[in-house]
Amino acid sequence: MNLKMKAFAFLTLLFPLISNAAQAEYLNIYMMQPKNAILQKLHGVDDMDRYVKEIEVNINKKLSEIKPNSNSWGFLVIAVREDGKIKAWLDTDDAVSQAIGNAMTTVAEGTKGFAVKTGAVVFALGFGVDGAALPIDKMPFPNEWKKIANCSNEDCQEKDAEAIVLKYWQ
Repeated sequence: MNLKMKAFAFLTLLFPLISNAAQAEYLNIYMMQPKNAILQKLHGVDDMDRYVKEIEVNINKKLSEIKPNSNSWGFLVIAVREDGKIKAWLDTDDAVSQAIGNAMTTVAEGTKGFAVKTGAVVFALGFGVDGAALPIDKMPFPNEWKKIANCSNEDCQEKDAEAIVLKYWQ
């Protein structure tokens, strides 16, 4: 191996140690409504798929400008309403920095959504920042929703996410 190749290999190994930018990895997508209900609200899944991919890429572009504070996990909960409005919430029990949370919600809300026939489509992206893993036993349910639904963690699971989101927008 020549000297240039050795130097390149060495720098490649060091890159994770010298990177000063946060990086999110999307670990799971959670449908916050029954699958059949979501499919009835869409004109097909292609536009939703495009939206999810676009926000994942654009969030990581934004995060590349932010210095990470520590590895953390959470859920980016997103609702797309039939009139095209988008609302995003960050839900986590971990220490996601305010800069990272703001970048995620701003990108999700500022990216052109997808067509929804009636009501809203609600889903969440489970993410890990800088290598964090999602806990197995956690489900997304933002604190703002708990206030509207008048529930705490355990008794929120049976609540209707779409009804809560539409009430939030009232």
